[in-house]
Amino acid sequence: MDYEFKTYKKRQRGQQQIDFELKTYHRKRQRRRGHQQTVELPDEIVREVLIWLPVKSLARFKSVCKAWLSIISESCFIRDSIFAAFSTDIRFYQWSLQEDTRAAATLLYRRHFPAGEFELVLSMAHCDGLVLLPTKTKAYVFNPVIRDVLALPESNRNMRQRDICPPIGLGFDASTGKYKVARSFYRSREYNPMGIAAMGFEVFTINGEESCWRETLVDPPYPVLYSKIVTHCKGCLFYYIDKKNQQNPPQALLRFSLQDETFGVTPLLTDTYPQVEDDEVTITELGGQLCATFFCNTLQQVCIYMSGDVMDPDWNCWHIINFMNCYPIASLGSGRILLRRGSLVFCTNLKSYSIEDKLDIDDIRYLGPNEDNLGHAWEDLCWYDILPYTESLVPIIPRATLQAL
Repeated sequence: MDYEFKTYKKRQRGQQQIDFELKTYHRKRQRRRGHQQTVELPDEIVREVLIWLPVKSLARFKSVCKAWLSIISESCFIRDSIFAAFSTDIRFYQWSLQEDTRAAATLLYRRHFPAGEFELVLSMAHCDGLVLLPTKTKAYVFNPVIRDVLALPESNRNMRQRDICPPIGLGFDASTGKYKVARSFYRSREYNPMGIAAMGFEVFTINGEESCWRETLVDPPYPVLYSKIVTHCKGCLFYYIDKKNQQNPPQALLRFSLQDETFGVTPLLTDTYPQVEDDEVTITELGGQLCATFFCNTLQQVCIYMSGDVMDPDWNCWHIINFMNCYPIASLGSGRILLRRGSLVFCTNLKSYSIEDKLDIDDIRYLGPNEDNLGHAWEDLCWYDILPYTESLVPIIPRATLQAL
């Protein structure tokens, strides 16, 4: 529609008055355009377009029409949009506790994966400079120093792949000089709340003769608890036992030997009073020994137990700290350890029973090759983890692959 303005003058009681007349007219071209039919996209296509938009845009687009409001408000759309917005950009930062560098972390290695390659990221594991990054769909092994990354092959043994991600661990087999990744899997797709899950085990050898997962000759004697992190110590991987629906289950950890690929049980704090439940204990490797830490709510104390024997441990109460709920992640030597509680990291002197320093991961500057000295704050951070790290030249890509590159 076009508009045309006209003016005319007239006198009224000796005064000049200017009036305006507004006329409208339609062009023939617009009349012809009005006969064209409007093409409507199917809801399936609209959904696929909307799912990749930012959350702020989706919030505005709810008011476009009822159809869009219905699509954006669906619970399945909300869940899928979260996965679509999930970043597959993995970064490794090296953080030192030295006085002049502890306020900043330097980018060690960055790897961007295609969008949608993996979704949920699980807790990482490490061994001799290698880092295991498990996700809901795939697992990767990194050596950030030499910039190697290995995507582990897929396996179809886990019948509950879509529902549960079984715990996975990384360790060293001294008998072969190889690094191995081991994980459990569910043999049945059906979930029986009154039964005991039937589980198997599979192993992948990095730079081994077979580039596939191998099922162990025997199944684990107990199902493993999927919500706990796997710990490596002295050639063994330690898993928490799922005691649901079991009669008289042991107060112990499930032990998997990387050398002969057999199972055993390691007693866990059987002499404490009051008795501590397994899921209240955090298992780590500290200074080459197996470490068990739990928080006593009654006394508001952190109790740290150590054992050098992983087969038949003699748990010794190493230290009791009058502190909030936390757990050790690294030994710093000279009677000092690093404790973690969420994003807070505490440097603790066990000799003087004092906190020497307190750092917040959120306050650290993250420096990269293309960033200034001020660093930058993490925005829209999905997940992070803190690991003690030792640089190494251990290759994880087969030599034949390297020669072909």
